[in-house]
Amino acid sequence: MLDTNIYRSNPSRNNLNFQAIEKLANAGWLKLHIPYVVEREFQTQQREIYSKDLEKAQSGLSCLSRKQLSPEVLEIINLLKAQLEAESENILLDAEKQLADWAESIDANRYPLCLDQAHTALEAYFHGFPPFKAPKIRDDIPDSFVVQAINKLCLENGDIHLVAGDKKVRDAFSERKSVTVYKDLSDFIESEIIQNELKDIDLLGNIEEIKLALQAYEDECSDISTRISSDVGEAIVGRKISDPSIPDDNNEATIYGYDSADEIEFDFTELAYYGNGQFGFPFSLKTMVSAIYYIYKADYYCMDDGPSVTDHNDHYFEAEDEFEVIVTGAVSITIDRDKINMDEFSECIDQESIAIDEVQSIDLSK
Repeated sequence: MLDTNIYRSNPSRNNLNFQAIEKLANAGWLKLHIPYVVEREFQTQQREIYSKDLEKAQSGLSCLSRKQLSPEVLEIINLLKAQLEAESENILLDAEKQLADWAESIDANRYPLCLDQAHTALEAYFHGFPPFKAPKIRDDIPDSFVVQAINKLCLENGDIHLVAGDKKVRDAFSERKSVTVYKDLSDFIESEIIQNELKDIDLLGNIEEIKLALQAYEDECSDISTRISSDVGEAIVGRKISDPSIPDDNNEATIYGYDSADEIEFDFTELAYYGNGQFGFPFSLKTMVSAIYYIYKADYYCMDDGPSVTDHNDHYFEAEDEFEVIVTGAVSITIDRDKINMDEFSECIDQESIAIDEVQSIDLSK
């Protein structure tokens, strides 16, 4: 079972970890359980995100409709706006439906909320049972429903594996022998029991040689670093940098531009196998980025050497600055399992498959 935080970390469920879940489920080795509270919490979060995007789209069309444009173009814009308004609810329903459709595609079990779960969840609330630290803490009520759903799953299915980003949920089962707890999906996928299922016999026997062969391939051709250097910029645009030194109210800046990557490093010793010849391994690099943040005007006037700013509103400036950052993440690469040849290893690699699977962190270079 996965908690809401795990789905939220990759809403499209398209990274290597979720692909591994699909592979295991479709092979009949894994059965995913989705309680009602987890499903609805994720769906409503998605609805909120999509609602904001729709509002931005409507606002953009409204702005265009007030511009000096030909009658024909204005008619098209107004038509688009009307169509978007008419279809907004259908779009939001479709956004909610994506998780249910995905669950059906891998034959996952979805569970409705039952009276017994509601009763035990509220009793836990009144008495301060896990995940509550004390009685009547309202913020933990959704977690209590999740915990009771897991308890019910244990009774019905025996041993289960729980991947929970929420520490309170993990702690509720830390002493339960029938529940194996993981902090994130990569810990679950990289666990011995899962890796043993994903690695076929030939690749398992050659995994150490493949690590060395990948290192030699990169040393000779630099194809992996070339692709990562080319793709990392677009992968980090729009992402936030957080650091106490950034004079934003939230100490955050949003990346909008980037320079070439430098000091690209790969850790082939951490090579993980995800099935179907797909491998992943960590990378890190340095790069200069341009980012914007919002600085309180009174704070700006107190600075000796402030950044370049433009007026944002009565109270804030929009500031632009450059930062050197360290980016870490995971690379994915596919190898033809049917043509493994350590002497001609480059022939086994699907060069088009080399990609950034995910960006895990962006930190200021100290």
